[in-house]
Formats: sequence, C-alpha cells, structure tokens
Amino acid sequence: MTTFSASDLLHPADESARRHLESMSGLQNAVKTYHKNFSERLIRNGQLAEALRLGPHQLPEIYRLLPPICEAFGIEEPELYLALGPVNAFTTGATRTSITLYSGLLDHLSPDEIEAVIAHECGHILCQHMLFHSMAQFIELTVKVGSAANIPIASAVLSVASHPLRMALSNWSRKSELSADRAAAAYMGSADAITRVMFRFAGIRHDSRYTQNIQPFADQALEYEALRESKWDRFLQWQISQSSTHPLLAVRVREIQSWVGTPTFANLAALAASVRSAPRCHSCGGRTQPGWRHCQRCGTTLIYGGAPAVAATGPIPGQPVPQAGVQPAWKR
Repeated sequence: MTTFSASDLLHPADESARRHLESMSGLQNAVKTYHKNFSERLIRNGQLAEALRLGPHQLPEIYRLLPPICEAFGIEEPELYLALGPVNAFTTGATRTSITLYSGLLDHLSPDEIEAVIAHECGHILCQHMLFHSMAQFIELTVKVGSAANIPIASAVLSVASHPLRMALSNWSRKSELSADRAAAAYMGSADAITRVMFRFAGIRHDSRYTQNIQPFADQALEYEALRESKWDRFLQWQISQSSTHPLLAVRVREIQSWVGTPTFANLAALAASVRSAPRCHSCGGRTQPGWRHCQRCGTTLIYGGAPAVAATGPIPGQPVPQAGVQPAWKR
C-alpha cells in the first residue's frame, strides 16, 4: 500500500535548516551510540516505572488512534505512554522511539484534537527528526557536564565552541514542527483539528463556555508579519523566537492553512482517508475483515462486519485485567 513520504511533508524551512546538520556524520554516530546505551534506556525505565503504557487493555480509546496513523505514514509503531503533566506531548528515541502524552491533553483537547497531536508526533518520526532532536539534547548535556566539572576555562571554551551548533539545532528544531504540523493536517484531512490544537495551547479548552473563533487568531499572524517592516520589531521577534522551542502559535496556524490548499496536501489527505475509513477494532485500531469473530491483532470479540461487539474498555476473556487507579508521575 502507498504510504506518506517525508519528502512530501518537509517544510522548506525545515529542509534548509537540516542540510547543515546532515553533514555531521561523526556527531550523529556518537549521538546514536550514547542514546541507544544510556538516555533512551534511562527514559524507558522511567516510563515503565511511573507512566501508563497505552494498549488494547489500557486506555484503548486513545491507543487505537495510533496504528492507523502508523499505517498511513509507513512507520514502525512507537510505544505510547501517558504521564502526569501539562497540555503537551513529546517523542523521543533515535533508535527506540516512544511518544508520551501528558495528562493535560486529555482535559483540554477533544478526541479528534488528541488524534491530531498523535499524528503530529508520528510526523516527527516519519520525517526522521528524532536523531537531530537527540543531537540537540546531547550537546546541551555535554555543556552542562562541562559546567558541573568546575573547570571554568574549559567550561567557557566548551560553551563558546558549541554555541554555533546549538543555535543551528535550536533553529532547526523550531522549523521541524512545521513539517510535523503538515503531517497531522494531511492525516486528519483538513487544517481544522491541528489548528484547534494551537488554539488549546493558547489557553482555550475544547469544552469552554466562551465563544471561540480560530480565524481571528490566525489573522494575528498577519499583524505579526507586518511588524517585520521595522528593524527593531524584527529584533524583538528574534528574541521571542529564541526563548521558545516551537514556532509561534499564530504563525503555525497560518502556515498550515496555506499548505492545505496545495495538490500535495490533497493527495496525502486522500491516501489518509482510505486508511482511516477501513474497518477497525475499537480496542487496538487494527484492521478487521468482514466475517471475523475476533480481532486477529488483539483478540477483541467482533460482530459481523468487523465492528466491536464489546465496549472498548472491556477485557478480553482469558486475559488479565489491568490494575486501575495507577497515577503516572514520571516526567521527562
């Protein structure tokens, strides 16, 4: 089956910023080795110890959103975790990938907005962003270790020498989010859900009693861009961008809305629609076939036509029931 291609999703700013980084093969190999043997294993130990790993028997209402996305993107399924935290999510791992959703997402976002967030995180995997994100973490850790060594001159030299690379990685990291936004919009079939996610990040819950309108928020980006006619405002905007790990929210909305009018978006959205419309198990999100009595991926009992016969949270006969009441506390 045809799947998404990273080349169709890469935002020009992302593609341009990463060219310089891709030439550093020696650093990439060092980072892969470090993360495979230390940081990724450390993170996974923390996840298994204090976060909830989602699956057919653990929050299946959320987990079942993941397999169709991975199918459309043509990527290996990452582990999916839920941890206590703000309205946020992150993906980690250059060799073993996992996505962590923070609990704030469940409170502030609607189901399709959560789906868009998972698609965004999977977009990072598809676009192979994880290695460069790991490089940024590796460089920052190296500088911190150098500072902790209490050798002032060596620490200062290390900080100055790494500054250009750190700036390049930070600049790329912000722009990589634009590509992941494209992946989410294409999978969802429109800019609607992912732009509403930006709205949530600005502070409006999906169930807010107040009148909401996304378009005026997107129009703020036009005012923001108009300010760039002033050199002083361009400097102030640069300062704002340097303090953030992501592009500004209103700008992201405008970027998404501009891209969804392209033929590339239309082609990817059509591909995603065929994947999303396939009959699926409501526990694991796996494809089903007419006449199946049980999902061949997770064992859930099905009715005729491949639809679920039991509630998404219902246990499978003969399988252990997950313990309830576990409160995730692990944070990145």
